[in-house]
Amino acid sequence: MKNLETSFVLTNKAILFLFSISLIFLLLFVYYLIKDYRNLKTAFTLNLAGESFLLGLLIISARLGGNFFVFFRFIIFLFVALIVALAFYSGITLVIWSFQMSADTKYRSRYRFSTRLVTIIFPLLCLMILFKLFKISLPPVIGYLFAFIPAFVIYLGFVFTNFITQTIIVNLKGKQLLKNRQSFDYSITLGAGLIQGKRVSKNLESRLQRTLDFAKRHHNPKLIMSGGQGYDEKISEAKAMRTWIIKHNYSPSKVILEDRSTNTKENFQKSAEKILEDQKTNNLGKQIRMVFVTNSYHLTRANYIAFSNNLKIFGIPAKTTRNYLALGWFREFAAMLLIKKHQHLFVLVLLLVISLGLALFSWIN
Repeated sequence: MKNLETSFVLTNKAILFLFSISLIFLLLFVYYLIKDYRNLKTAFTLNLAGESFLLGLLIISARLGGNFFVFFRFIIFLFVALIVALAFYSGITLVIWSFQMSADTKYRSRYRFSTRLVTIIFPLLCLMILFKLFKISLPPVIGYLFAFIPAFVIYLGFVFTNFITQTIIVNLKGKQLLKNRQSFDYSITLGAGLIQGKRVSKNLESRLQRTLDFAKRHHNPKLIMSGGQGYDEKISEAKAMRTWIIKHNYSPSKVILEDRSTNTKENFQKSAEKILEDQKTNNLGKQIRMVFVTNSYHLTRANYIAFSNNLKIFGIPAKTTRNYLALGWFREFAAMLLIKKHQHLFVLVLLLVISLGLALFSWIN
Protein backbone atom coordinates (compact mmCIF):
# COMPACT_ATOMS: atom_id res chain seq x y z
CA MET A 1 0.00 0.00 0.00
CA LYS A 2 2.84 2.36 0.95
CA ASN A 3 4.67 1.59 -2.30
CA LEU A 4 1.47 2.33 -4.24
CA GLU A 5 1.09 5.71 -2.51
CA THR A 6 4.75 6.55 -3.17
CA SER A 7 4.31 5.65 -6.85
CA PHE A 8 1.17 7.81 -7.04
CA VAL A 9 2.99 10.82 -5.54
CA LEU A 10 5.97 10.37 -7.88
CA THR A 11 3.64 10.17 -10.89
CA ASN A 12 1.90 13.39 -9.87
CA LYS A 13 5.26 15.12 -9.47
CA ALA A 14 6.39 13.87 -12.88
CA ILE A 15 3.21 15.20 -14.52
CA LEU A 16 3.54 18.55 -12.76
CA PHE A 17 7.20 18.76 -13.75
CA LEU A 18 6.48 17.99 -17.42
CA PHE A 19 3.62 20.49 -17.66
CA SER A 20 5.75 23.14 -15.91
CA ILE A 21 8.60 22.52 -18.37
CA SER A 22 6.12 22.67 -21.24
CA LEU A 23 4.75 26.02 -20.03
CA ILE A 24 8.26 27.47 -19.59
CA PHE A 25 9.29 26.47 -23.10
CA LEU A 26 5.98 27.72 -24.51
CA LEU A 27 6.60 31.14 -22.92
CA LEU A 28 10.14 31.12 -24.32
CA PHE A 29 8.73 30.28 -27.75
CA VAL A 30 6.34 33.25 -27.59
CA TYR A 31 9.23 35.47 -26.49
CA TYR A 32 11.46 34.43 -29.43
CA LEU A 33 8.52 34.59 -31.85
CA ILE A 34 7.80 38.20 -30.90
CA LYS A 35 11.43 39.31 -30.52
CA ASP A 36 12.79 37.76 -33.73
CA TYR A 37 11.33 34.59 -35.19
CA ARG A 38 14.40 34.07 -37.39
CA ASN A 39 16.29 32.82 -34.32
CA LEU A 40 16.56 29.00 -34.44
CA LYS A 41 15.61 28.89 -30.76
CA THR A 42 12.03 29.66 -31.85
CA ALA A 43 11.48 26.17 -33.28
CA PHE A 44 13.63 24.53 -30.59
CA THR A 45 11.52 25.89 -27.73
CA LEU A 46 8.23 25.10 -29.51
CA ASN A 47 9.27 21.48 -30.08
CA LEU A 48 10.38 21.02 -26.47
CA ALA A 49 7.11 22.53 -25.23
CA GLY A 50 5.09 20.16 -27.41
CA GLU A 51 7.13 17.07 -26.52
CA SER A 52 6.91 17.77 -22.76
CA PHE A 53 3.17 18.38 -22.98
CA LEU A 54 2.52 15.16 -24.96
CA LEU A 55 4.60 13.11 -22.53
CA GLY A 56 2.62 14.55 -19.61
CA LEU A 57 -0.69 13.71 -21.35
CA LEU A 58 0.56 10.18 -22.03
CA ILE A 59 1.26 9.63 -18.31
CA ILE A 60 -2.18 11.00 -17.36
CA SER A 61 -3.92 8.76 -19.90
CA ALA A 62 -1.97 5.75 -18.60
CA ARG A 63 -3.22 6.50 -15.07
CA LEU A 64 -6.81 6.89 -16.21
CA GLY A 65 -6.61 3.69 -18.23
CA GLY A 66 -9.52 2.32 -20.22
CA ASN A 67 -10.55 3.55 -23.66
CA PHE A 68 -9.09 7.02 -23.11
CA PHE A 69 -5.58 5.59 -22.71
CA VAL A 70 -5.97 3.32 -25.75
CA PHE A 71 -7.23 6.22 -27.89
CA PHE A 72 -4.55 8.66 -26.76
CA ARG A 73 -1.79 6.07 -27.11
CA PHE A 74 -3.02 5.42 -30.67
CA ILE A 75 -2.88 9.16 -31.47
CA ILE A 76 0.66 9.37 -30.05
CA PHE A 77 1.62 6.29 -32.05
CA LEU A 78 0.34 7.84 -35.30
CA PHE A 79 2.19 11.09 -34.56
CA VAL A 80 5.45 9.28 -33.78
CA ALA A 81 5.02 6.97 -36.79
CA LEU A 82 4.59 10.00 -39.05
CA ILE A 83 7.75 11.61 -37.69
CA VAL A 84 9.71 8.34 -37.99
CA ALA A 85 8.47 7.81 -41.57
CA LEU A 86 9.45 11.38 -42.51
CA ALA A 87 12.83 10.98 -40.78
CA PHE A 88 13.44 7.65 -42.55
CA TYR A 89 12.51 9.06 -45.96
CA SER A 90 14.56 12.17 -45.27
CA GLY A 91 17.52 10.14 -44.06
CA ILE A 92 17.58 7.91 -47.15
CA THR A 93 17.20 10.90 -49.46
CA LEU A 94 19.92 12.81 -47.59
CA VAL A 95 22.28 9.81 -47.84
CA ILE A 96 21.70 9.46 -51.61
CA TRP A 97 22.11 13.21 -52.07
CA SER A 98 25.29 13.21 -49.93
CA PHE A 99 26.95 10.51 -52.06
CA GLN A 100 25.94 12.42 -55.22
CA MET A 101 27.31 15.71 -53.88
CA SER A 102 30.57 14.12 -52.71
CA ALA A 103 31.14 13.05 -56.34
CA ASP A 104 30.10 16.43 -57.80
CA THR A 105 33.06 18.80 -58.16
CA LYS A 106 30.72 21.80 -58.40
CA TYR A 107 29.21 21.33 -54.91
CA ARG A 108 31.82 19.13 -53.18
CA SER A 109 33.61 21.94 -51.37
CA ARG A 110 30.39 23.77 -50.42
CA TYR A 111 28.84 20.76 -48.65
CA ARG A 112 32.03 18.93 -47.62
CA PHE A 113 31.23 18.82 -43.87
CA SER A 114 27.65 17.54 -44.33
CA THR A 115 28.47 14.96 -46.99
CA ARG A 116 31.44 13.56 -45.08
CA LEU A 117 29.40 13.37 -41.90
CA VAL A 118 26.60 11.42 -43.59
CA THR A 119 28.82 9.17 -45.72
CA ILE A 120 30.87 8.12 -42.66
CA ILE A 121 27.99 7.63 -40.20
CA PHE A 122 25.64 5.85 -42.64
CA PRO A 123 27.84 2.79 -43.47
CA LEU A 124 28.61 2.27 -39.77
CA LEU A 125 24.91 2.48 -38.90
CA CYS A 126 24.08 -0.03 -41.66
CA LEU A 127 26.74 -2.39 -40.27
CA MET A 128 25.19 -2.20 -36.79
CA ILE A 129 21.70 -2.87 -38.22
CA LEU A 130 22.99 -5.94 -40.10
CA PHE A 131 24.52 -7.29 -36.89
CA LYS A 132 21.13 -6.90 -35.18
CA LEU A 133 19.17 -8.48 -38.06
CA PHE A 134 21.43 -11.54 -38.26
CA LYS A 135 21.72 -11.70 -34.46
CA ILE A 136 25.50 -11.51 -34.54
CA SER A 137 26.63 -11.13 -30.95
CA LEU A 138 29.49 -8.74 -30.29
CA PRO A 139 31.55 -8.35 -27.14
CA PRO A 140 30.07 -5.70 -24.79
CA VAL A 141 33.19 -3.58 -25.29
CA ILE A 142 32.51 -3.33 -29.04
CA GLY A 143 28.84 -2.55 -28.42
CA TYR A 144 29.72 0.31 -26.07
CA LEU A 145 32.45 1.50 -28.42
CA PHE A 146 29.97 2.10 -31.26
CA ALA A 147 27.05 3.25 -29.09
CA PHE A 148 27.75 6.86 -30.16
CA ILE A 149 26.47 6.11 -33.70
CA PRO A 150 22.74 5.49 -32.99
CA ALA A 151 22.86 8.22 -30.32
CA PHE A 152 24.19 10.72 -32.85
CA VAL A 153 21.61 9.64 -35.45
CA ILE A 154 18.84 10.31 -32.88
CA TYR A 155 20.42 13.73 -32.22
CA LEU A 156 20.39 14.50 -35.96
CA GLY A 157 16.73 13.46 -35.99
CA PHE A 158 15.96 16.14 -33.38
CA VAL A 159 17.99 18.68 -35.37
CA PHE A 160 16.03 17.80 -38.53
CA THR A 161 12.72 18.12 -36.66
CA ASN A 162 13.75 21.59 -35.47
CA PHE A 163 14.71 22.51 -39.03
CA ILE A 164 11.30 21.44 -40.39
CA THR A 165 9.49 23.33 -37.61
CA GLN A 166 11.56 26.47 -38.22
CA THR A 167 10.84 26.22 -41.96
CA ILE A 168 7.10 26.11 -41.26
CA ILE A 169 7.35 29.10 -38.88
CA VAL A 170 9.33 31.36 -41.25
CA ASN A 171 7.06 30.49 -44.18
CA LEU A 172 3.92 31.34 -42.19
CA LYS A 173 5.46 34.61 -40.96
CA GLY A 174 6.64 35.40 -44.48
CA LYS A 175 3.11 34.97 -45.84
CA GLN A 176 1.85 37.35 -43.14
CA LEU A 177 4.43 39.89 -44.27
CA LEU A 178 3.21 39.49 -47.85
CA LYS A 179 -0.33 40.42 -46.77
CA ASN A 180 0.96 43.45 -44.83
CA ARG A 181 -0.12 46.62 -46.63
CA GLN A 182 2.70 48.82 -45.31
CA SER A 183 5.09 50.38 -47.78
CA PHE A 184 8.66 49.10 -48.26
CA ASP A 185 11.69 50.82 -49.74
CA TYR A 186 13.62 47.87 -51.13
CA SER A 187 13.02 44.23 -52.04
CA ILE A 188 15.98 41.91 -52.66
CA THR A 189 15.41 38.91 -54.91
CA LEU A 190 17.99 36.18 -54.28
CA GLY A 191 19.41 34.56 -57.39
CA ALA A 192 19.57 30.90 -58.39
CA GLY A 193 21.26 28.86 -61.12
CA LEU A 194 20.30 29.57 -64.73
CA ILE A 195 19.15 27.00 -67.28
CA GLN A 196 21.69 26.59 -70.13
CA GLY A 197 23.59 29.42 -68.48
CA LYS A 198 21.17 32.17 -69.54
CA ARG A 199 17.49 31.39 -68.80
CA VAL A 200 15.72 31.63 -65.44
CA SER A 201 14.54 28.31 -63.98
CA LYS A 202 10.98 27.60 -62.81
CA ASN A 203 11.99 28.19 -59.17
CA LEU A 204 13.79 31.43 -59.99
CA GLU A 205 10.79 32.54 -62.07
CA SER A 206 8.62 31.83 -59.02
CA ARG A 207 10.84 34.18 -56.96
CA LEU A 208 10.54 36.88 -59.61
CA GLN A 209 6.76 36.51 -59.88
CA ARG A 210 6.46 36.75 -56.09
CA THR A 211 8.69 39.86 -56.17
CA LEU A 212 6.47 41.43 -58.82
CA ASP A 213 3.27 40.63 -56.89
CA PHE A 214 4.76 41.98 -53.67
CA ALA A 215 5.95 45.18 -55.36
CA LYS A 216 2.50 45.93 -56.80
CA ARG A 217 0.86 45.43 -53.39
CA HIS A 218 3.44 47.56 -51.52
CA HIS A 219 3.76 50.83 -53.47
CA ASN A 220 6.39 49.70 -56.00
CA PRO A 221 9.64 49.63 -53.98
CA LYS A 222 13.05 49.48 -55.63
CA LEU A 223 13.97 45.93 -56.59
CA ILE A 224 17.48 44.57 -56.19
CA MET A 225 18.29 41.61 -58.42
CA SER A 226 21.08 39.81 -56.56
CA GLY A 227 23.21 37.03 -58.06
CA GLY A 228 26.63 36.70 -59.67
CA GLN A 229 27.77 34.68 -62.65
CA GLY A 230 28.62 31.02 -62.02
CA TYR A 231 31.44 29.26 -63.82
CA ASP A 232 28.89 27.46 -66.04
CA GLU A 233 26.73 30.54 -66.71
CA LYS A 234 26.94 32.82 -69.75
CA ILE A 235 25.47 35.85 -67.96
CA SER A 236 24.99 36.82 -64.34
CA GLU A 237 21.86 35.65 -62.54
CA ALA A 238 21.11 39.31 -61.72
CA LYS A 239 21.13 40.28 -65.40
CA ALA A 240 18.78 37.42 -66.35
CA MET A 241 16.47 38.38 -63.48
CA ARG A 242 16.51 42.07 -64.44
CA THR A 243 15.59 41.16 -68.03
CA TRP A 244 12.63 39.07 -66.81
CA ILE A 245 11.32 41.71 -64.38
CA ILE A 246 11.53 44.56 -66.95
CA LYS A 247 9.89 42.36 -69.57
CA HIS A 248 6.98 42.09 -67.14
CA ASN A 249 6.46 45.87 -67.15
CA TYR A 250 8.36 46.98 -64.05
CA SER A 251 10.07 50.36 -64.29
CA PRO A 252 13.79 49.92 -65.23
CA SER A 253 14.66 52.95 -63.08
CA LYS A 254 13.49 51.00 -60.02
CA VAL A 255 15.56 47.89 -60.72
CA ILE A 256 19.08 47.71 -59.24
CA LEU A 257 21.65 45.17 -60.42
CA GLU A 258 23.89 43.35 -57.91
CA ASP A 259 25.93 40.88 -59.95
CA ARG A 260 28.97 40.07 -57.77
CA SER A 261 27.57 37.77 -55.05
CA THR A 262 28.31 34.04 -55.08
CA ASN A 263 26.29 32.83 -52.08
CA THR A 264 23.39 33.85 -49.81
CA LYS A 265 25.58 35.71 -47.33
CA GLU A 266 27.12 37.77 -50.13
CA ASN A 267 23.62 38.38 -51.57
CA PHE A 268 22.79 40.32 -48.41
CA GLN A 269 26.18 42.00 -47.95
CA LYS A 270 26.55 43.26 -51.52
CA SER A 271 22.87 44.21 -51.78
CA ALA A 272 23.31 46.28 -48.59
CA GLU A 273 26.20 48.07 -50.30
CA LYS A 274 23.96 48.82 -53.30
CA ILE A 275 21.28 50.20 -50.98
CA LEU A 276 23.81 52.51 -49.27
CA GLU A 277 24.99 53.74 -52.67
CA ASP A 278 21.40 54.40 -53.74
CA GLN A 279 20.66 56.28 -50.51
CA LYS A 280 23.69 58.52 -50.96
CA THR A 281 22.85 59.19 -54.61
CA ASN A 282 19.27 60.14 -53.79
CA ASN A 283 19.98 61.78 -50.40
CA LEU A 284 17.78 59.35 -48.52
CA GLY A 285 18.52 59.58 -44.80
CA LYS A 286 15.40 57.95 -43.41
CA GLN A 287 15.24 54.52 -41.81
CA ILE A 288 14.48 52.07 -44.59
CA ARG A 289 12.18 49.06 -44.68
CA MET A 290 13.20 46.10 -46.81
CA VAL A 291 12.40 42.45 -47.48
CA PHE A 292 13.92 39.66 -49.51
CA VAL A 293 12.30 37.01 -51.70
CA THR A 294 13.38 33.41 -52.12
CA ASN A 295 11.79 29.97 -52.46
CA SER A 296 10.06 28.37 -49.48
CA TYR A 297 12.71 25.64 -49.06
CA HIS A 298 15.50 28.27 -48.83
CA LEU A 299 13.74 30.63 -46.42
CA THR A 300 15.01 29.18 -43.11
CA ARG A 301 18.70 29.45 -43.95
CA ALA A 302 18.38 32.83 -45.68
CA ASN A 303 16.49 34.26 -42.70
CA TYR A 304 19.06 32.84 -40.28
CA ILE A 305 21.99 34.27 -42.26
CA ALA A 306 20.34 37.72 -42.18
CA PHE A 307 19.64 37.31 -38.45
CA SER A 308 23.20 36.21 -37.60
CA ASN A 309 24.59 39.22 -39.52
CA ASN A 310 22.29 41.64 -37.63
CA LEU A 311 20.39 42.61 -40.77
CA LYS A 312 16.83 43.75 -40.18
CA ILE A 313 15.42 42.13 -43.27
CA PHE A 314 12.76 39.41 -43.38
CA GLY A 315 11.96 36.87 -46.05
CA ILE A 316 8.90 36.29 -48.21
CA PRO A 317 8.42 32.77 -49.61
CA ALA A 318 7.91 31.98 -53.26
CA LYS A 319 6.48 28.63 -54.35
CA THR A 320 8.87 25.74 -54.93
CA THR A 321 8.23 23.30 -57.77
CA ARG A 322 7.03 19.92 -56.50
CA ASN A 323 9.80 17.96 -58.15
CA TYR A 324 12.44 20.05 -56.33
CA LEU A 325 10.79 20.55 -52.92
CA ALA A 326 12.18 17.45 -51.16
CA LEU A 327 15.67 17.80 -52.64
CA GLY A 328 15.71 21.52 -51.85
CA TRP A 329 14.82 20.93 -48.20
CA PHE A 330 17.52 18.27 -47.80
CA ARG A 331 20.10 20.47 -49.47
CA GLU A 332 19.19 23.29 -47.09
CA PHE A 333 19.33 20.94 -44.10
CA ALA A 334 22.84 19.93 -45.16
CA ALA A 335 23.78 23.61 -45.48
CA MET A 336 22.35 24.31 -41.99
CA LEU A 337 24.47 21.45 -40.62
CA LEU A 338 27.47 23.21 -42.12
CA ILE A 339 26.54 26.56 -40.54
CA LYS A 340 26.31 24.91 -37.09
CA LYS A 341 29.14 22.44 -37.66
CA HIS A 342 31.03 23.31 -34.46
CA GLN A 343 27.93 22.53 -32.37
CA HIS A 344 27.39 19.20 -34.15
CA LEU A 345 31.07 18.27 -33.91
CA PHE A 346 30.98 19.02 -30.17
CA VAL A 347 27.97 16.69 -29.71
CA LEU A 348 29.63 13.98 -31.84
CA VAL A 349 32.90 14.19 -29.88
CA LEU A 350 31.01 14.23 -26.56
CA LEU A 351 29.06 11.08 -27.49
CA LEU A 352 32.27 9.44 -28.74
CA VAL A 353 34.05 10.19 -25.45
CA ILE A 354 31.10 8.75 -23.48
CA SER A 355 31.16 5.61 -25.67
CA LEU A 356 34.91 5.21 -25.16
CA GLY A 357 34.47 5.69 -21.41
CA LEU A 358 31.76 3.01 -21.24
CA ALA A 359 33.84 0.63 -23.38
CA LEU A 360 36.89 1.16 -21.16
CA PHE A 361 34.83 0.63 -17.99
CA SER A 362 33.35 -2.58 -19.48
CA TRP A 363 36.80 -3.85 -20.47
CA ILE A 364 38.30 -3.20 -17.03
CA ASN A 365 35.44 -5.02 -15.29
